[in-house]
Amino acid sequence: MRQIKYRAWHWQRKRMFEVRSIDFSLNQASGVWTGAGSEETGPVNLDSCRLMEFTGLCDMKGREIYEGDIVDDTTNRIGINQATLVVRWNDQEAAFSLYDPRGKTIWWKPHLQEVIGNFCENRSLLGGV
Repeated sequence: MRQIKYRAWHWQRKRMFEVRSIDFSLNQASGVWTGAGSEETGPVNLDSCRLMEFTGLCDMKGREIYEGDIVDDTTNRIGINQATLVVRWNDQEAAFSLYDPRGKTIWWKPHLQEVIGNFCENRSLLGGV
């Protein structure tokens, strides 16, 4: 069974944090800021951030893959034109999927794919996704 965990992007602070607790009755999350220093976030209103769920998968370098991550699908592959794919929830499949710039789902191959950024911090990597 996969581990259920989240990270969140705080829109005003433009920072990511590892979510440690969520209180839906208070509409708040709290956790630890990522990056330099690991200070506590204190209570954060859920309306001021975007929650991203862990998919349960890790990329070719062992990095955890979250919803909203941008994945490079060209590493060590010949003749592949997909440079960047984005991880999103697929309602039809009731699972996380990879999407190419045209919105087509692409098969997961985490052992051949590498997380190169995420939707919130690295939109320029998306091209047309």
